[in-house]
Amino acid sequence: MKKLTILFLLTIFLGCSKDDSSDSIPDENPYHQNAEVTENVIVISDENTNLLSSDTDLSNGIYTIEFNDGTPVIKTNDIIVGDEGEGFLRKVVSVNSNGNTITLQTSQAKIDDVFNNATIEFTTDITESSKMANGKSKNIKVNYLKNGVTIMENGLEYDFSNTTLYDEAGLTFQITNGTATFDPNFNFKADYSIFTGLDYLNFETNNANLTIDCDLSLNVSGNTSLPEFSETLADFDKRLTFLVAGIPVIVVINTQLVAELNAGIDANVLVTSGFTNNYTLTSGVKYENDNWTYNFDLGSDLTPKPIDFSGQVNISQNLTITPRVSVKFYSVIGPFCEPKMTEDFAFNIASPSLDWDSNLKVGLDITTGIDVTIFGYVEDFSRTDSFEEIIWNAPETLEIVSGNNQTGNQGEQLTEPLRVLVKDKLENTLPFVPVHFTVTQGNGTVDNESVMTDENGIAEVFWTLGDNTDPQTVEVNVKKADGTNIESSANFNANSEDNQIDLSGVWSLTFSATGCSTEPDFNNSGSATFVFNNDNTISLADLDYFQIASNTYSLNGNIISINYHSINRPSFSCTDNNGNTIDSYVEVGHQFSVQTEIVNNSFVGEFIYSEANPLQGNACSDPNAVHSFACSGTVSFNKL
Repeated sequence: MKKLTILFLLTIFLGCSKDDSSDSIPDENPYHQNAEVTENVIVISDENTNLLSSDTDLSNGIYTIEFNDGTPVIKTNDIIVGDEGEGFLRKVVSVNSNGNTITLQTSQAKIDDVFNNATIEFTTDITESSKMANGKSKNIKVNYLKNGVTIMENGLEYDFSNTTLYDEAGLTFQITNGTATFDPNFNFKADYSIFTGLDYLNFETNNANLTIDCDLSLNVSGNTSLPEFSETLADFDKRLTFLVAGIPVIVVINTQLVAELNAGIDANVLVTSGFTNNYTLTSGVKYENDNWTYNFDLGSDLTPKPIDFSGQVNISQNLTITPRVSVKFYSVIGPFCEPKMTEDFAFNIASPSLDWDSNLKVGLDITTGIDVTIFGYVEDFSRTDSFEEIIWNAPETLEIVSGNNQTGNQGEQLTEPLRVLVKDKLENTLPFVPVHFTVTQGNGTVDNESVMTDENGIAEVFWTLGDNTDPQTVEVNVKKADGTNIESSANFNANSEDNQIDLSGVWSLTFSATGCSTEPDFNNSGSATFVFNNDNTISLADLDYFQIASNTYSLNGNIISINYHSINRPSFSCTDNNGNTIDSYVEVGHQFSVQTEIVNNSFVGEFIYSEANPLQGNACSDPNAVHSFACSGTVSFNKL
């Protein structure tokens, strides 16, 4: 078998060349005048042959060919190249001839079985309008379109509005409005050497735009668990045919738009949601110096649409929409690119608390790779890169509306309620969200520890401060269905002042003294009217027991402390040692204290009363004698 060392340069420019309206395929291109092939290559054209093999035969490598104009001589180890369908490149293992029909048992051949030193390079998109400089691009072949799906003019804009992906077992999932655009411009280059085989291979797309705009509707009745479900929305081929030194080169670019869905729903629910996702991506694989490398870059612009749902539900739903692009050489897959756009919607609710959470995540899983069997390389290569972002989440934020930093009295309700606002990630207010209020400092109370937001997303409670001057704080949280708090929270603070008890006016005091030491039979009771003065003194009047008094008081919150000391000079009669009745007097020192709580302008407390009596001017006893005792009792105060 004779082989020639050649340099083969193949360049296809698509998308930037002039329109070639000719349906013929040029026999030669000036850039390939020196291109040669091996002597054992036989071209089988569909213009003068019929391929009789079934699909099963072809998958087993059996090619039965009927020749219309003479039967060529085909031997074992010959390479046959055909342009029918997606083309074929086969190495002959055995030959069986019957008239003008030949049956060949074959195996897959490689491109370097046809060409020696060579560079194969092309740039193409996947639209119908692009034409080659050295051949023609046949029209787009549509393999399948789901009912309602339309391929737009440029070949990679799909309109799949009003497409029902699933409708059975109580679950209906519909794309009410949907479009997809993908405009990759693929660059491919491969270098071969007669001595080393494949030296270099590069496949990439730069700054490709991928946009999917969807409005979704999910309607469920009852409990449903849907395993992963796949639906092809569109499938079409773009076939490129060109001749190099008389050898037809067949490249087919297949594009499929595939939607995959899985869901688990527990309830009756209607959910509408949507998104517009635009990605600008660069992705590629390269083989050079016996190593594979990968290039990936991604820019994203993600826009969620309003989300509405009704019902109490638990939802886990995932949708992916993938434009799968593969490049085939002679019906054998070579490079491929699969940017899978993902959408995940979840809604969970807890019972009986009714705490809930929901989110919508979108992302992109892009796989770029190459099956290099056709290029004479043993190992394939692919790589997947992923990107994901939550574009909607609820509940997301908790904001204080009013009621913070109030000042009030201990043990009393603040004048303004504590009001908060709950929103989602898009700043929409959220009704029907349980909001939890917890007193964390100050021993106060709220009138309701869990409140549902109203139609405006507002929740409010009233706060009664604790009976102390410690810091006063209420923490506010929103919980997810699993019981954990969302990240956003709020804290209300309040200042607790000493209670401003009104001590103006005239008060009455009534006391009863019992249990006096050294004078067990002494029982005394009395009453007085008095006034609390601004200088923290008390003025007494109409006192039936004490006539001269000097008194003080202090007020701490609603706790009042009264201390006073009085000196009285009561007159009395006594009998001296001779039995005579004598009028006399004594100076008596009194000390009186009480501490109690004022409630509703009245207070009752216990007091300690002590008395020391240095007897002066008394002819009935020793003038230096001191008589003393202490008593305890109760006292009550009431404002007149």
